[in-house]
Amino acid sequence: MKLIIVKIILLSFLCLPSVLSADLNEESNILPENIVVEYKNEKFNLTRTGLTIRKKFFLKIYSMTHYVEKKPDSSFKEEEIYKAILHQSSTRQISMVFLRSLKAKQIQESLISGLKLNTNEREYTEMMPQIETFMHAIYEDVEENDEFVLRWLPDGTMLSLFKGKEISSIKDENFARTLWSIWFGDYSVVDRKMLIKELLTSS
Repeated sequence: MKLIIVKIILLSFLCLPSVLSADLNEESNILPENIVVEYKNEKFNLTRTGLTIRKKFFLKIYSMTHYVEKKPDSSFKEEEIYKAILHQSSTRQISMVFLRSLKAKQIQESLISGLKLNTNEREYTEMMPQIETFMHAIYEDVEENDEFVLRWLPDGTMLSLFKGKEISSIKDENFARTLWSIWFGDYSVVDRKMLIKELLTSS
């Protein structure tokens, strides 16, 4: 009996990559490759760089798609692309769609954990005012299919939108970069290579 259970568990692990790939392929056919966003009466044309799914254990938490206004140099290697996305001065956007219901507190705790992973104690303390403003705006529980958008603008402003409504605006380049590092930094909580896959295949 134990042997059968072990085999089932191993089989489920082997199936995960193909299931995840199928989910992403289906989503990539739904989500636009190009989007236009507007800020202060100026329009920005963004191109999709990739998409992935945030998972915890066997649970799918949210899908996310990343867009950039200015593509990194096509000659860049993988690590250089991550750095370019984190440091270039152009519009970037993360679009998340929740795949399950979550309490606001769960989302806050997850984001705080990600911010702490990408800062030391001094950096985190200095960023506390921006963190509190950002977390204060995340007070609603989410349902499956709710959309959450983070938009990082060239002047350093980071907008967050929930179900199409702006809920916060924070002008702090360092905070925006640290937040983006949750997904593009060395301690990414997702498969970050999937977030630049379309840049790699087009180079």
